[in-house]
Amino acid sequence: MTAVTQPKKRQAMVLLNLAVSVLSVGVAQSHAQRLVVVSPRHHARLAEVLEIPIEDIRKSIPDVEHFSAVNAATNETITTQIYSNPDRPAHDMLLLAIQMPVGGRLAIDFIPSGDSQQNALVFGREAPERKDDFAWENKFVAYRVYGPALEATGEITSGIDVWSKRVPNFVIDSFYRHDAEGARTHNPALSYHKDDGVGLDSYLVGPSRGCGGTGVVSDGKLWVSKNYAHLRQIASGPVRFEFELTYAPWNADGIQVTETKRITLDAGTHMNRIQSTFTFAGPTTIDVAAGLAIHPGADFVSLNSDHILAVWDTPQDASAGRIATGAIAPDESNARVMRLGDQALFVFQVHSGQPIRYLAGSGWSKADMPTRQAWNDYLARTARQARYPLQIHWVKKPIPLKEDRP
Repeated sequence: MTAVTQPKKRQAMVLLNLAVSVLSVGVAQSHAQRLVVVSPRHHARLAEVLEIPIEDIRKSIPDVEHFSAVNAATNETITTQIYSNPDRPAHDMLLLAIQMPVGGRLAIDFIPSGDSQQNALVFGREAPERKDDFAWENKFVAYRVYGPALEATGEITSGIDVWSKRVPNFVIDSFYRHDAEGARTHNPALSYHKDDGVGLDSYLVGPSRGCGGTGVVSDGKLWVSKNYAHLRQIASGPVRFEFELTYAPWNADGIQVTETKRITLDAGTHMNRIQSTFTFAGPTTIDVAAGLAIHPGADFVSLNSDHILAVWDTPQDASAGRIATGAIAPDESNARVMRLGDQALFVFQVHSGQPIRYLAGSGWSKADMPTRQAWNDYLARTARQARYPLQIHWVKKPIPLKEDRP
């Protein structure tokens, strides 16, 4: 009797546990995890990327890879990305491309979903059709740097080049394709130096620092590297594009210096986030600089107690309006401002291996930066926003069944 009853009891307990598990899953799926995001000053902010540690997300959403983020007020899907920082492999982040509304409060629901393709908000690639240019962009801006194959042709610069565009779609592929076709057919109208209604390359980087390039300041001079020697791509979107450049050692007034530069472009911004690390032997510290070119006829101003450099610059083609460039140094960086000839610079005193961090980016008078004041205001808002990070907290909220949701 006992030998028969005990297995039946165990079977009953298994069925009961299974039923409880199914019920628990149903209860869990009937709730959305809501993230409430608050601006500390309750004002409208520029578009930005919210970073949340994955370890914090998993406390509320263990299987975050199978959830979608949705604006609770508009029911619009928010583009997300799981980002792995190679320097901190155990600290992955969930990135959300958001726009805070007026009022400074945004509610984001995380709801179960299948794997869905998200539209890319950033893009970049190496361009073998022009030696080894490396170009990257989001919906507002595009940039490029030059590699070793191009250096071999005599086109040498470690400055950052700017492309101007007025459309939200990506232009890198079409710029290179049209330029190659123009060269093949001897049709200069197809050159990316001509504005076809989309935009153009009319920024002369040359040997200058361009829009955020770096160097070493010594004896009243700027000592700079050649083209990047090695490239490592870290993240390719859909929210963040990030890569790292390494420069071969160069002589900076008698000191051998090597630099590694990491550049990050997020969705929704004009600004690259740049971290550069210089290594050297000999002196305890050196002065390293990050800056902007000032072409003839350009207007330069230092703003916000010298934490912002702003250039209202002149393009190569006068019909292309004005190209704006800017750089922002963190408040705590203790950077000083210097102008050396046609360069506006932030100068940082660093030890070997000590990184500098700053923002650098561009705008165009024929796109969304029509005036010098509009550009200066944008830079000021960007700097202010960095000082006041968003605040978040989690709540649980019931969600309707799928067929009831709009």
